[in-house]
Amino acid sequence: MTTAPQQDNEIRLPRVDSPAINPARLNGRVDALDGNRLHGWIWDETRPDQPMTVKLYCDGKLAREIKADQSRIDLRRNGIGDGKHAFSMELDDALVAARARLTVIGVSPTTGTQLELRLPAADELAAEAAIAVPLARFFDKVEVLIALNRRGQLAQKDLSEKLDRIAARLEESHALAEAAKMDAETQSEIARRLGELDVFQLRFDGTLRAFDERLTAIRKEARAPLRQVTVILGFLSGLAAVMSFVTLAVTIWGG
Repeated sequence: MTTAPQQDNEIRLPRVDSPAINPARLNGRVDALDGNRLHGWIWDETRPDQPMTVKLYCDGKLAREIKADQSRIDLRRNGIGDGKHAFSMELDDALVAARARLTVIGVSPTTGTQLELRLPAADELAAEAAIAVPLARFFDKVEVLIALNRRGQLAQKDLSEKLDRIAARLEESHALAEAAKMDAETQSEIARRLGELDVFQLRFDGTLRAFDERLTAIRKEARAPLRQVTVILGFLSGLAAVMSFVTLAVTIWGG
């Protein structure tokens, strides 16, 4: 609450906005003179983020000046910007006694555009108060419902995100289980083939052993000229047996 300099102590006429400046559209009112406190609001619809200046004149002379930057929930509910366009100024007893001679002017700091805010009569204020109380309670309940709805939406979003994460983990676990199952089946197949190869190798070793014994007996019984032929035949037979073993092994592993 400040007092303006002497050169600004008279009510000025509304100034025409410059063509280069977006014209102001002021809207507001004085809500009440409650005891020694004057309440009201004013804003510029073209500049909703800029607080207006409120000047109180008594008999044409500046008595009080204040910024309309206080927050009121009812203004926000009714679409008056973000609700931070209210003002409240304390008056002394002399100003209260001179109620009929008071003039309230709202001024745009950017354009200088002025709007006179009419001070309602006592009967008007009484009628508005009778309506305002139940209406304020109703809007309070609406605010609570809106807050609960927002909380419900946030909770639903959070739950949905958690369900998505759980589903992703289940899919990942299922994929790991499938991979483990396939790995186990592969290991079982390898073990089975290794077992078959071991059995074949044992049988092949027995066959070679019997063949070696027979070849030794033939060598002992054969004449000297035939021994070289027998050795060559034995070598070729052993080579054929080895090739058969390799072919069988490749067939088993490839199958």
